[in-house]
Amino acid sequence: MKPFRVGNSKNIKVTVTDKVTKSAVDITGDKFYFTIKDAASEDDSQAAVQVSVVASGTEAQNGIVVIKVAASDTLAVEVGQYEYDIVWLKLTSAPGERETIEQGAVDFQRAVTHAQT
Repeated sequence: MKPFRVGNSKNIKVTVTDKVTKSAVDITGDKFYFTIKDAASEDDSQAAVQVSVVASGTEAQNGIVVIKVAASDTLAVEVGQYEYDIVWLKLTSAPGERETIEQGAVDFQRAVTHAQT
C-alpha cells in the first residue's frame, strides 16, 4: 500500500470477485474493516486507525466498496511503519464467514502542508 500522510484522507476501493469465475460478488450488507496497528497481535481497541463500512447500492451489487478514511482518522498517528489489513465480514453473502482481503505494512509520513482550512 502506498504511504499515508499524517492528517490526510484516503479512499480505499475494494473489488470482490469470485475466485473461480472471476465475476463480481454481490456484497450488499456485508461489512468491511480497514485496520492499522503497531503489531497484528494488538487488540483492535489499540488500533491507530480502524474504519468500517457496510457495502450498499449499485457498487456493492457489482462487488465494489469504498472505505473512506477521514483526515481526522489519521491526524494523531505517529510517523512510522504499521501493519494493516482489510477484512470482509460476510454478514449477508455468507453469514458467519470472514476473509482477510489484504494484509501488509504501511508507512505513515509527515505531510508537508498542514493547513486544514
